[in-house]
Amino acid sequence: VCCPSPSSSNANTNMDNIRIVLVRTHVSGNIGSTARAMKTMGLKHLSLVAPRLFPDQDATKMATRGGETVLNGAKVVDSLYNAVHDCELVIACTARSRTFNLPTLQPEQAAELLYSTANNRTMEDSSSLAPLSPANVALVFGPERDGLDSTDMELAQYRVSIPAHPDNTSLNLASAVQILSYELRKYHIQNDGNDLDQEPQKIINNSTIHKQLPTIAGQEDFYHVLESVLTRSGFAHTDDPRRLMPKMRHLLARAEPDMDELNILRGALAAIQRHLPKNDDDNQ
Repeated sequence: VCCPSPSSSNANTNMDNIRIVLVRTHVSGNIGSTARAMKTMGLKHLSLVAPRLFPDQDATKMATRGGETVLNGAKVVDSLYNAVHDCELVIACTARSRTFNLPTLQPEQAAELLYSTANNRTMEDSSSLAPLSPANVALVFGPERDGLDSTDMELAQYRVSIPAHPDNTSLNLASAVQILSYELRKYHIQNDGNDLDQEPQKIINNSTIHKQLPTIAGQEDFYHVLESVLTRSGFAHTDDPRRLMPKMRHLLARAEPDMDELNILRGALAAIQRHLPKNDDDNQ
């Protein structure tokens, strides 16, 4: 099936900060099919987290119709953190909530939030509208057999679920990428860089696109300090503090703190740390 060629006015200038991430992909052909799906919809940044076999001829074979350029530019990393640490927004594609429940988006909502965050936004301050720089964002897909696990989900702020028929909810990996890439492409064409100042239509939290979010690296650094303070203060059980941390992550994910708000929380933790016994975490 052929798609009409995009005009120069719809060139992929507003999709450059959107990253597709495949986690622990088992079948290398699915990587190639994903590359082709991305190329068809104007996406070009692919990250592979610990793939079972890559590079591989099956991946190359499936990356036809221009998908070779996406495949050749794919970045291979050893952990999901290393794939998304510089992103302000991470959305995980999964049909299951797992134990770490995240706000759920429909595909069109996920596309709108990813696209809006990845492009120039405005934030109202005390005197004027201050422009925010574009942000890196990621859409994450799990292994074909088991999907993303709870540790993977901890690095996401939202999850997106494709509303398949309840009798058979399992989608081929490349098909799932194609569907969500199409939603991104559709939103890009509808806006085409001209309507970014308009209010979004269907976002769970409209304020998200009007503030600068901390990167995943910044969030994980905060959670490391938070866990240390909760443990050393006696609030969390020292034998298993991680029983508490998923709930704390869920709480803060729903609050969606921006960079300034997270810095306030970090400052509060630093003040508490000064009254706790010294240890190696104080230098973090």
